Amino acid sequence: MNTNKYIIGVDGGGTSTEGVLFCSDGKPLAKLVVEGTNLYVYKEKAIKTILNLINELLKLCNIDYSDISALGFGLAGVSDLSMRDLLLRELDKLGIGNKSLVISDIETAYQLLCPKGYGLLVSVGTGVVCMGRNQMGQSIKVAGKGYDRGDIGSGYWIGKKIINYILLNQSSLLADNDMREIFSVIKNTLNISTINSLDSIFNDDGDIVNKTASIAKDVIKLAESGNDVALAVLQEGTTSVGEYILYLIDEIKYEKNDIMIAGHGSIIKNKFYRKLLNDALQFDLNNIRWVFSDLSTSYISGIISANCRNIRVSINDVVKYIN
Repeated sequence: MNTNKYIIGVDGGGTSTEGVLFCSDGKPLAKLVVEGTNLYVYKEKAIKTILNLINELLKLCNIDYSDISALGFGLAGVSDLSMRDLLLRELDKLGIGNKSLVISDIETAYQLLCPKGYGLLVSVGTGVVCMGRNQMGQSIKVAGKGYDRGDIGSGYWIGKKIINYILLNQSSLLADNDMREIFSVIKNTLNISTINSLDSIFNDDGDIVNKTASIAKDVIKLAESGNDVALAVLQEGTTSVGEYILYLIDEIKYEKNDIMIAGHGSIIKNKFYRKLLNDALQFDLNNIRWVFSDLSTSYISGIISANCRNIRVSINDVVKYIN
């Protein structure tokens, strides 16, 4: 008799969302990647995207809602409780609300990258958030307030900083090689032709976060190739992220001679960004070791929900199929 149960896991950030459908023995059945579903940023649009994602996963596997035993959602922006509650009500309408768990995407990343239950997590993608927990269970989180409330060093912040710099100094565009190089690159990413079009990015129809964050990778490449304007922006951002890390280390009383930091998010995985961050920390920390995982946190979301419902499935069950 087949005792396998079907599980759905969703990892939703500001730029993209991944959904997976897998069995309780760890075997993946389907995976889809769609647009970002940060609840704080995209509100009802995020919920619609999530519901459509679930439906498409079920269609791919010819499975009904009633066949699903557990659903886990690790989402950015869950601090927006009104949107979180609305999502749960919509899931209730589909008959799967009682099988669902909605938690922060940072918590799912932490459980993946800090399996012992303690350590430091630095997540830098569209947004930025740092979390530390010690062996006594003391937990502290810094940053992660939202794209419009700071998040210095994040992909969105990098993009906005560069756009504002160009807009404020556009009279120098022709004479400044660095500025001209930056605009030449980002206009292709943003699909615009003139500087005046840059201003319209901030009046976009709800996609302001994704579009602004999309140029962060361009800025990092330019900084690495020697563009001084791009480098100055990144140094400011990584210095701020470094301050978050040092604050966490002091507050949870970590030893500074050997620090292991779990990294999560597309920006922190960039080696040059991480080099600048290490440079910002080197005066205070003697040895920094970074750890990453290739396993998507969408699986972790599903696993956490399944375990809450006494369905035995582990990270290793999934890894044996993926590897």
